[in-house]
Amino acid sequence: MASEFGVRVVIILALAGGAHAGELEGVQLDDRVEVDGQALELNGMALRTRMFFKVYVAGLYLPQKVSNAERAIEGAGAKRIVLVMLRDASADQFCESVEIGLEANHNEAELERIQPQTAALFAKIRAIGEARKGMRIVLDYSASAAATTLFVDGVAQGDPMPGAEFFRGLLRIWLGERPAQPDLKRMLLQQSDNEKE
Repeated sequence: MASEFGVRVVIILALAGGAHAGELEGVQLDDRVEVDGQALELNGMALRTRMFFKVYVAGLYLPQKVSNAERAIEGAGAKRIVLVMLRDASADQFCESVEIGLEANHNEAELERIQPQTAALFAKIRAIGEARKGMRIVLDYSASAAATTLFVDGVAQGDPMPGAEFFRGLLRIWLGERPAQPDLKRMLLQQSDNEKE
């Protein structure tokens, strides 16, 4: 009986472990999530560093795994970006990082088109006050509503921000031609076993 119980415990633990796609810097992200009623797969996880500091673990969820940045940015369907903070950052530091990423990957006309949504996002972040270590910041894109919702530790922060172009702009911070961190881009776009370029 004892050995049978032990086998069952091992199986249960193995199944529980299978619920997570992987672990990075102690952060675990689910293999699959649902956004806007659509099942999404974890496309990749990556560590964002600045100088010698570990800032956050990022996760990218898409309807199907891809290793091509343009497919990830322009592809149809719901999407999710997850940032799990590994250190405290002020609201101003967080907003500055987003702003730098947007400016690096867009021209003035493109930035102008998404300026209202960018301002709304910054207002939400500043209302939170600080991105604390362990905080989960999630940006969900709903294809049916064509809008982006900011969640902090599972709680929606105000109204969704409209426009598919805005979420594509956010994705370019990490996946654009001038990404925040080249190796982070590569890790978020790890080639799946069944995908051929």
